[in-house]
Amino acid sequence: MNNFSEKFVNYYDLLGIDPKAGPQEVKRAYLNKVKEWHPDKNPDRTEEAEEKTKVLNQAYHILGDAERRKNYDRMLRFTRGKDFAEFLNDEAIRTKINKAYPALKKVLENVRELYALFKDSVKGDYKLHAANVAMIGGGLLYFILPADLIPDFIPLVGYLDDLAVLTTITNSLKGEINAYRSWKETGIKGHFKKPS
Repeated sequence: MNNFSEKFVNYYDLLGIDPKAGPQEVKRAYLNKVKEWHPDKNPDRTEEAEEKTKVLNQAYHILGDAERRKNYDRMLRFTRGKDFAEFLNDEAIRTKINKAYPALKKVLENVRELYALFKDSVKGDYKLHAANVAMIGGGLLYFILPADLIPDFIPLVGYLDDLAVLTTITNSLKGEINAYRSWKETGIKGHFKKPS
């Protein structure tokens, strides 16, 4: 995801497999594609081959793990291949937070920070592992889209599942979020690009 408005990548299409493919079929398709796109086999287009290999590795990282694949499948259904920015944008985040109950608004401030981290990572200003970017993107999609476990129109309870998902993400990325805060304040951190 080099560009914030880039379409959500369909890893099944990328690997040339059916979404119902089993783990062995996923692995076999991944290995065949990696062999095909290995930079040593594409000396006339090394840069393209390296980029394609990174995306293939990311595809296998997601589809090769049952839990990640389940979350990915959910995001794929929600986005239907459309632009991420159509769902995740400043207005969508602001609207969702403003609709929340006052007691939840304080907690939802973490969402703004996750969204900022996601945006800076996707734009390339902040280097974050692709799996973490996908985890944040998935959590934010779950938060934004009304079709989740508990519908948002149910007073108070409708936001609890959203908060549970986002709290889990926030807790698992606590160190990264603290580093991001530091980078935002000072502009100095080892694995960040300095803004031009």
